[in-house]
Amino acid sequence: MDQYIDIHCHILPGIDDGARDLEESVAMARRYVEAGFEAVVATPHFIPGTAWAADTAIIAAKIEVLQRRLEAEGVALTIHAGMEIAYHPHLPDRLQQGILLPLAGGGHYLLEPSFHGSQENMLHCVKKLLDTGRKVILAHAERIKSFQHNIDPLVRLAGQGLEIQVNTGSLLDAFDAPCKETALALLAADSVHYLASDAHGPTRRPPPTKQDRQQLEKLIGPEALSRLWGANPARLLVTPSDLIQQPLLDTVL
Repeated sequence: MDQYIDIHCHILPGIDDGARDLEESVAMARRYVEAGFEAVVATPHFIPGTAWAADTAIIAAKIEVLQRRLEAEGVALTIHAGMEIAYHPHLPDRLQQGILLPLAGGGHYLLEPSFHGSQENMLHCVKKLLDTGRKVILAHAERIKSFQHNIDPLVRLAGQGLEIQVNTGSLLDAFDAPCKETALALLAADSVHYLASDAHGPTRRPPPTKQDRQQLEKLIGPEALSRLWGANPARLLVTPSDLIQQPLLDTVL
């Protein structure tokens, strides 16, 4: 059986709207292991000017505490560091300052667009970042109203290096119909590079289950699921130089 990696989750305790305490974090980790996951990237929100903007030292400390607890309880899940970075006009400056964490210590940054309004400025910023060699993954693109109306800007930018992450919940009817329709449209356009849970707790928007995996296999096929949950995420866990040498596997619906 494939070993899966979740690149977007809120498993760290007491840092944002995810796990409320260490017990919830451990319960989430157990669910991941039961569903066949070997690793997750903890991606607490980074929203400038709010309480959800933890610095890198706090994130590292919480990962260390959680990892020790998991090892003590025999829960075989590796936790990597990351952030879900809310788009802000000063994003390029913050990247330059080194205060934002890439996923798993590599070169990819997980960017969260605004859920409402025009995405023109965000896409323009992403294009500039891509042109300067930055690697950007757009979080849960299918949940953004603007892209639900028109995926063409995303598809074009995906052809220029943008990588797109879709929430498993969108495909499993955890959100509204436009989310699922947009997710399927992006998959059909070969413009999805990662599936991720965006899990927030053991019962509230929880990690995937074995049954969820089976449903996803039926919906998009086992090969595509293996790429989006396994092979492509695994490339984020290697060194940046290796990432350059290993091409990203395309989605095949």
